[in-house]
Amino acid sequence: MNLALADYDRTRPLIEGHVKPEGIALKVNTAWIGDFCVRPVYEEYDAAEFSLSWYVAARTRGEPVVALPVFPLRMPVLAYLFCRSDAPYSCPADLIGKKIAAPCYRFTVNLWLRGMLKEHFGLAPEQVEWITGAPEGAGYVPPANVKITLKLGSKAEDLLERGEVDAIMVPVLPRPFVEGEIWIRRLFRDCRAETRSFVTRTGIHPITHTVVMKQSLFDRHPWAAQSLAQAFVAAQKASDDFYARDPKHLGLSEAVFCLEEERAIYGKNRWSHGIDGPNRKVLETFVRYAHEQGYIARRPDLEELFPMDLPAN
Repeated sequence: MNLALADYDRTRPLIEGHVKPEGIALKVNTAWIGDFCVRPVYEEYDAAEFSLSWYVAARTRGEPVVALPVFPLRMPVLAYLFCRSDAPYSCPADLIGKKIAAPCYRFTVNLWLRGMLKEHFGLAPEQVEWITGAPEGAGYVPPANVKITLKLGSKAEDLLERGEVDAIMVPVLPRPFVEGEIWIRRLFRDCRAETRSFVTRTGIHPITHTVVMKQSLFDRHPWAAQSLAQAFVAAQKASDDFYARDPKHLGLSEAVFCLEEERAIYGKNRWSHGIDGPNRKVLETFVRYAHEQGYIARRPDLEELFPMDLPAN
């Protein structure tokens, strides 16, 4: 089985062969995280990590792909909304009537952010003008009541630096922010506190990627899907146990405190798989946001999107 996957600490035991799916000779192809958001990788591999928003849309359109109840990537998406440091904005509602740039409107991080900003922070997608740098792709057509201007080839952070937009919504940290340039900041001034408050209040730790398999392979060998899913669970546990015992291996000087803080907020199993428990609310919220934002024409049950669950569930 050919599997495409990003190299995370929680998947490395699978990538390096320390964890093996029972009955499967697995060849793992590692790739940059963004590769799983820009093309239908399920056409190239037997199984692959994949954008959750693209998968939900493809599945409801009847494309030959099915997801395992495995979620290799979650993100604190509030941390990916930026503005200029000299901007007077203190909350998302301050952006009503303003311009927000994004590489694409459809990215999963953006879907989560728009849904959360509308439901919890008073800013609806139709209340701003969106500036994008590339066509949407993935078969996605944005809602007619949302104003989107395509500036082909533009970079969101460049537009923000020149003052052509008021904020940016991006799936990766902007280079100027990473390099410490003082003109750019997060919209939420204490984003870590805001994120923790949101998680505590709602129980939602946003899932952005799942793992998909060719429908034909899933139909012929359902046991292989279960075996692969269980291997992800085992790799996650191996990673959690390793860093819990010895957090010095993480590239953070205060890793021991970071892990303790995360466990206190997200629980011991903060990277949990399966569609029940806390994940059910997260996934149902995501499907609702996807429907509201025009990614899907109807709201499927989770059992349609994830026809196989883990045995414990």
